[in-house]
Amino acid sequence: MEKKKKRREIFTLMLIPHSGRGVRQITISKISFSLVLTAIVAGFLSLSFFINDYRQMRYKVARLDELEVTNQTQKEEILSLAQRISNFNEEMEKLKKLEDRLRILAGVGGSAETSKELGKGGPQDYSLLEEVIQVGDQELLAIRLIERIEESAVFLENEIERRGRGFEEVEKIVRQKKDLFASTPNIFPVQGWISSDYGSRVNPVTRKREIHQAIDIVVPWGTEVRASAQGEVVSAGWKSAYGLMIRMNDRHGYQTVYGHLSRVVVKEGQWVDKGEVIGRVGSTGHSTGPHLHFEVWSEGKTVDPLGLMVEPLGEVK
Repeated sequence: MEKKKKRREIFTLMLIPHSGRGVRQITISKISFSLVLTAIVAGFLSLSFFINDYRQMRYKVARLDELEVTNQTQKEEILSLAQRISNFNEEMEKLKKLEDRLRILAGVGGSAETSKELGKGGPQDYSLLEEVIQVGDQELLAIRLIERIEESAVFLENEIERRGRGFEEVEKIVRQKKDLFASTPNIFPVQGWISSDYGSRVNPVTRKREIHQAIDIVVPWGTEVRASAQGEVVSAGWKSAYGLMIRMNDRHGYQTVYGHLSRVVVKEGQWVDKGEVIGRVGSTGHSTGPHLHFEVWSEGKTVDPLGLMVEPLGEVK
């Protein structure tokens, strides 16, 4: 039986030019046409993929440039914050030194908290800016900067709390010292000259030797008498040899007595500030002339007022 010849399938492309020239024919087999068409489609897909990949690459490059600018800006901001924290740390160190000076002035010395807890951080342990020069890895640099800033922030929070407690303690001590000073009879109630010291003497009225438990300050009649210390008036009026007198409880264990007055201008139970006028000099009671009899008591015993004075005694003009 005679084999049949296979017919090859072909495609004919006819090209008809507008110029009127002859028609051109291109004959191509189905297989070849399929291969060409496949190649065109594959090329188009490859070109599309390349264009899309190129666009993504350009976007990523632009995004990287943007992130680099942002990273540089953030690094500069972190460095600026680090410098500000370093400066703030130095100010806290100045406050610590100020507190120490205030404690010395207040007579209480340095704080145990200051000596034990300070020194953990602060300018002496703050090498954050030096690491900027030493570290080349930007990511590592940022991590170290952030870690140091966090450590410094915690340190500063604790330091602010310590300084607050320290200043509150100093304020309390200063107030106590101020109150003690105001309650201590250490200024002269009048300015004149002392006619009779504290201690043994011959009484000018009885002519007998006795212990004089006060000082007598000679000043003109009617001179204002000022409180040598703050306190409460516990008695004001006439009392035998004292004549018109005032007794004050000055707190902190002190009491003061002002005798031979010509006038009393305060009342019993009244609170009197240091230096406030409480009466006027006279010569009432057992007295030979105008003067102020001034007594100071401490813990139930009289003491020499001159041992407490912080100002000189000048004659009245």
